[in-house]
Amino acid sequence: MHITRDTIEDVTVARLIGVLDGTYAQDVHEGIVPILLDRQPILLDFTEVPHVSQDGLRTMLAIYRQAQALNGKVCVVGVGGDLHLALSATGFLRFFLTAEDVDGGLEVLRNAAFVESAS
Repeated sequence: MHITRDTIEDVTVARLIGVLDGTYAQDVHEGIVPILLDRQPILLDFTEVPHVSQDGLRTMLAIYRQAQALNGKVCVVGVGGDLHLALSATGFLRFFLTAEDVDGGLEVLRNAAFVESAS
């Protein structure tokens, strides 16, 4: 598992590359939570993630819970094929904002911020 980070506008884009399993789940958690603590919206790009194990799902759930506690925004993009089917069937994707790709995810996060500021 490899994680690269970029900033587009005010959004941190974290691209995950490889299998998100027990070997790398803690590394992913430790790489993502500090971004949430900085109160930045985050976009997780799963385009290069072919599989997420149970440990990976637990990590993603922990990231979701941390984001909720901090009123943070997390959007997951690039979930395709069998991984999308599995995450949809388990209801896991409903925890996150989702989009097809990075551009769509940025738009979803912009809209979420707009709705929040209008409230």
